[in-house]
Amino acid sequence: MVDEPYKDGSGSEHGICQTYKLALYLYALRMVTGEYSYGLEDHLYQSQGPDGGFHTGYDQLGTYAGTQENAETTSIAITTISNLSTTRPFPFSFPFFDIPPWIIYLYTGLAAAAVAVVVRVIVSDQRKRKPQRSLV
Repeated sequence: MVDEPYKDGSGSEHGICQTYKLALYLYALRMVTGEYSYGLEDHLYQSQGPDGGFHTGYDQLGTYAGTQENAETTSIAITTISNLSTTRPFPFSFPFFDIPPWIIYLYTGLAAAAVAVVVRVIVSDQRKRKPQRSLV
């Protein structure tokens, strides 16, 4: 994410992208549009240090360029990464998978109840039409 500190910042900020801004961008992109940006995710993962924390910045090569890790950047990055994973079978947005589960359960239950009523009416109607045998 190229911003003013990246372009015109002091010596320690010039040419360094901020990891938390990238994480927030990825989070907003996922939440608003449902899209993924795999190239940008790679930059986020590359800014993770060997102990699991995330460095505050990264350079154009994707390395963390001597920046320090901190709790704020790490928490934003982890929140973003946890929301980037998907349980959907397809990586694209398909309207059926965007329906909340309770709606699917409700309509499935209503459909089952309707089928049960129709079967009951058909069985009852067939009993009425069945001819009575006389013993004579």
